[in-house]
Parts: sequence; C-alpha cells; structure tokens
Amino acid sequence: MKITRTTEPTRAERAQPSTGSAARSTGAAPQPATSNSGDSGRVQLSDLSSRLNQLESQFSQSSFDAAKVSEVRAAITEGRYQVNASVVADKLLASAAQLASRRG
Repeated sequence: MKITRTTEPTRAERAQPSTGSAARSTGAAPQPATSNSGDSGRVQLSDLSSRLNQLESQFSQSSFDAAKVSEVRAAITEGRYQVNASVVADKLLASAAQLASRRG
C-alpha cells in the first residue's frame, strides 16, 4: 500500500465547485434550481445538505495527530509496521454490531 497524499483538502476547497466534472461524468449540464414563487433570489437547500453540513462540522472537531500519521507512514514505508489481525477483527466485528443495532 502506498500513501502519497500528505494533506487533506480544507472545507473551503471541498466546497468549491469543480470545473464541470459533474457535468462531464453525467453527460448533462448542471441545472440551476428554480422556484415557483417567482422569487429568483431565494435558495432552498435540501435536508441532505443540512445533514452534510452537520457531519462536516462534527468531523472538523475531531482530533488529528499529524506526528502519529507521519510515524505510521514511515513505519509502513520501512516495512516495520505490524498489523495485529486479532485487534483488527475485533474492531471490525464491533463496528458491524454497532451498525446492525442502529438499523434494528
């Protein structure tokens, strides 16, 4: 596994619209939202947009240890990083159980 990206885009960079990549990937030009009320200055966001903003603010408050990431990256590169399969399996099962209980 090769890790090459050293920085994550900032929230402002993620919010910038790409230069037509969505239009190219779908084959259609993006259409502006229209309102039936005739008020062209009004914008209405979907519930999904509100949820996305909530998640972004939640994750922006999470801690990030750049030194630890650099240390792990170096260990992987040098071949000294050891994966404890038992711990990975336990956490995977715990995560799956948590997800299953949310759907219940």
